Amino acid sequence: MTGLLRVLRNIPFSKPSVLLAAALAFSACAGRNDIGGVHLEQGPAARELAALAVAQKGAAAVAVVETDVGRGLAFVVDPAGYLITNRHVVEDADHVEELTFPALQPPRTFTRVRIVYIDPQRDLALLKIETDERLPYLSLATGTPRPVEKYLGYADRVLLLTRVAEDGSGNRGDATKPGFVARTGKVRELEVYNQAVGPGAFFGLTQDVKRGMSGGPVLDRFGRAVGVVSWTWKHRVGGYAIPIAEAAQMLAERPLLDTTDQQTHRAEDRARGFVDAIHGGQLDVARRMISPTYARKMRSYTMRTIAEQLSGDGKEPVQQFVAALEGILDSQPPGTDDLPFSAVQEIVLRTGTDSFMSALGVDSILTREQVVSFFFEFAQAYVSARFFADIDRDAAMDAALARLQTVDAARTFAFAEVAKRMSTGDDIRLGKLELIPGAYAPQAVAHIHVTTKDARPLDLILQLRLEWGDWYVAELQTVGIAG
Repeated sequence: MTGLLRVLRNIPFSKPSVLLAAALAFSACAGRNDIGGVHLEQGPAARELAALAVAQKGAAAVAVVETDVGRGLAFVVDPAGYLITNRHVVEDADHVEELTFPALQPPRTFTRVRIVYIDPQRDLALLKIETDERLPYLSLATGTPRPVEKYLGYADRVLLLTRVAEDGSGNRGDATKPGFVARTGKVRELEVYNQAVGPGAFFGLTQDVKRGMSGGPVLDRFGRAVGVVSWTWKHRVGGYAIPIAEAAQMLAERPLLDTTDQQTHRAEDRARGFVDAIHGGQLDVARRMISPTYARKMRSYTMRTIAEQLSGDGKEPVQQFVAALEGILDSQPPGTDDLPFSAVQEIVLRTGTDSFMSALGVDSILTREQVVSFFFEFAQAYVSARFFADIDRDAAMDAALARLQTVDAARTFAFAEVAKRMSTGDDIRLGKLELIPGAYAPQAVAHIHVTTKDARPLDLILQLRLEWGDWYVAELQTVGIAG
């Protein structure tokens, strides 16, 4: 339990922090940049356009992304068919069903769509439409990694797009109309941090961000994309976006994996990065390197097992757990802005005790790490919804269940298992790595030797999978106790 406690204490409850991005040397002048095979056009700040002209220009390049689990937006940055969207628009999906450009005449739909790359840190992803047709695209305020204040200012006029069917401000018949509704507003903040969404600074908007707008562009008065719509706080007016320079940096950091040598070198780097993150206590960095496929598998088994107990005796300990969270909320003085998350974590850790697991009926089925990770993710979402969004218990329960369905939460389930074998401060040595060809995608196996202060050394096998355009840690298996 001590190792798991370290894991939980290093996973933030949506608290801001600053993560410095690596400086990359690119030309900052207007023109076209080729970054990792994606051609970006940097538009000049030369002629201001009317809001209608900005909306028309932007709408032609914006697509509605339909996946097997949801919907969002994406926008074309390269006429060869590359689009930028949010990671959270596609990361929970098994596949992209189609991309539709509703503002084109006639509207165009594409079904051959690849998820080329999902940024392991930022809420960004790169899609590719497989077509020989050149698509309308957006120029960017910058095609290089630069500080946001170099191309965007406080109170600058900006425009967002939302589908007519999801705008919510028109008549009932509008739901069947194609195209977009433009929402004009201004930049409200230039530097907002939310580590739960991703590293780096976001910028705030006066416009409300509605469901279905994620992944769409923020357009400036010159018709350029200056950001990617990302998230909103329910208790605050307006929304938040990722600066467009972060998308350029994502493309610059995207690994090339076309050859066996490139794949092997990248797999070695990722395995070493994972080991270094564990050894150095950067547990959230390591957690984000967990394979989404393996994470979903761990989440599915844990949630299914707990759900089976809730129809019987397992319902009572869960009710007591929620009542304990409500007790913490009720104990806060009026007007306070901070929650004592240490108290929440103490309640979460009690779910790993023998008595709680026995009452829940999972003591012989699940590990302590699986149970604690489930209630940790549940508590984070429930308490945040009740305290910050000020919504009722039923709505907070829905928010908690929705959180449990995310890949980010699933990684907590999977990482708890990994953390049992490797902990901060252990002497962890990475041995040889082997690339194993596969029918659909290669896999990699790395040998690890772990020396601890309190136990005999371990020999481990770290398995990696090639997913989302990069290598991810799939499983950690114990080979045996070293002699």
